[in-house]
Amino acid sequence: MHAAALLELQQTLQSEMPISTAMAIRPVSWDGCQLAMEMPLAPNRNHQYSAFAGSINALLTIVGWGTVFLLLHHEGRAGNVVIRRSQIRYLRPVRDEMIIARGLPLDPSGLEFFYEFLRSKGHSKIDIAAEIADADGPLASFQGSYVVQNK
Repeated sequence: MHAAALLELQQTLQSEMPISTAMAIRPVSWDGCQLAMEMPLAPNRNHQYSAFAGSINALLTIVGWGTVFLLLHHEGRAGNVVIRRSQIRYLRPVRDEMIIARGLPLDPSGLEFFYEFLRSKGHSKIDIAAEIADADGPLASFQGSYVVQNK
């Protein structure tokens, strides 16, 4: 089931967000609440041979967007997912050849509110946190607030 959802997410990104194809972003895992996505450093590097800040921001933003997409998929729903606001912190250079961004655990009460509002109103909102980390801790951390509107 998760493999099919990840494939649908990948196809949606390719058709609706062409930048994700140019950046070679792809989903790699989904456990029902946490999404991981990857992108290679080579097409996303800067002059310092570390990941370009804009690419990091895009990857983390797409992890949040993809999380909401998959939460909707779980409910058998579609919606227009948009980011309302975000904050990112660049803590250390990202130099891994394959950069992996992971969604952080969702707040259970926030997830319950998301589904309850979605079921009763047909639209909803949720906050998503994600990061790129290594063995020494976070390299970049992201907080985003996403809204689902009726299609």
